[in-house]
Amino acid sequence: MKIKLKIFLTYIIFLILITGVVTLFYYWGILNINIEENKILILILISAAVLIPLIYTIFISVTISENIKQIAVNLKNFFSYTVFPDKLKLKINKKDEFGSVYKALSVLLETYFKNTEFAENLKLGNLKAKSEVQQNEQLGVLLVDIKENLLTYEKERRLNMLELERNNWYQSGVTDFTLLLQQDYKSTEEMAYPVIKKLAEHLRAEQAGIFVLKEKGDKELLILEAAYAYDKKKQLDTEVEIGESLVGKCAKEQKLIRIDDLPEGYTYISSGLGEDTPSSLILMPLIYEKRLFGVVEIASLKRITDYRVNFLNVIAERIAAEISNINTKILTTKLAEDSQKQTEELAIKEKQSEKTISALSKEKEQLNFKLNKLSENLDLINTIIPKVIFNPDGKISEINKAAKTLYGFKEELNSDKKTANIFEKNEKFQEIFKKVLSGETMINRYFRNNNTEELFEKFIPVKNSENKVETIILIAELIKTP
Repeated sequence: MKIKLKIFLTYIIFLILITGVVTLFYYWGILNINIEENKILILILISAAVLIPLIYTIFISVTISENIKQIAVNLKNFFSYTVFPDKLKLKINKKDEFGSVYKALSVLLETYFKNTEFAENLKLGNLKAKSEVQQNEQLGVLLVDIKENLLTYEKERRLNMLELERNNWYQSGVTDFTLLLQQDYKSTEEMAYPVIKKLAEHLRAEQAGIFVLKEKGDKELLILEAAYAYDKKKQLDTEVEIGESLVGKCAKEQKLIRIDDLPEGYTYISSGLGEDTPSSLILMPLIYEKRLFGVVEIASLKRITDYRVNFLNVIAERIAAEISNINTKILTTKLAEDSQKQTEELAIKEKQSEKTISALSKEKEQLNFKLNKLSENLDLINTIIPKVIFNPDGKISEINKAAKTLYGFKEELNSDKKTANIFEKNEKFQEIFKKVLSGETMINRYFRNNNTEELFEKFIPVKNSENKVETIILIAELIKTP
């Protein structure tokens, strides 16, 4: 507007000047002197009125053209990246429209190069770069949004990478321990060291120990089967009772014990920097199918992270399962050996029994022969030696033929027969019988049949397990006197 106004004002001023000059010349009489001269003067004035504005217009046009060329060059340099803002030749101090254009262009270029520099930092991955754009500058705002999106993406990418790394670490550990625990171990001692060594290395722990629950005497103890990297200054206890120390407490409660602030001197870890107390201690019970099989102790100079503790929990159950499997194999082997031993012993006993049975069979034959002879002799004795058997109440339970003949007993024996049937008038017999009932062995001797016969009677008490007389035996002998 200022340039157009200048041109317009220039024309108006020159027209006014020419008109004023002509009017003055007319009043002064200059135009009346000579018409020819007046024509020349008028032509000069008209020419001046035309040429001066024209020259001024050309000057203005040249000035505009130069400014436009400068703007074009700057824009060309701007888009070709050949010149930076501090080297652009912009006449921002001009007061006309071009000055405003230069100022706007300068702001545009400065903003563009700031955005370009910011975008270049984003391209190189420098997400810490700061943008100096105004809130109403759309490109800068978009670049800031892109930066925020890149930051979010980078954060998610790192989280995903970390999760992937942890998953790979977890899977590789599970695979390694699966292969390690599939070996045919003969005992827990054979299994313990390679397992605890692998566990310490995978967890990046400086020290580790494994305790296995075993019976010793009449109680159960936690026996240290293997230790990794413990030095002489702080060896683990080789035997721990349940409930004793941290290991015993872990076994009793059957829960994880985690201490991230160990007391000074609890244990020492040797390294190239000297000796130090670990900062983290983990005690994990070895539980399989709700049964306790032992405890694992892990010590580390660095805090053991949660996902590593979760891994330890999974592996602890597998170790417990392997201990259970080893114990089962040991028990099965022992039972098989005991069964084999018992089978061999039974075979030996069977042979011995066969020999014994054969010997007993022969002895039985001999015994039967002797019993038959004895029976014959007893039958003969029963016909020769008088014998009477009484119950404690005086009833006769048995009497042989010789006794019947001796005492004249002619009736058949029945449960109602008593001593009175034979000795009812013999008071001495009654006294003897009472003494025999008290446990004494008595002998009675007397004559009969006009002293032609002497009779010897021996009363023998027979006692039971309670030391009470349950039977009385009477043996008699008759001697003929001369």
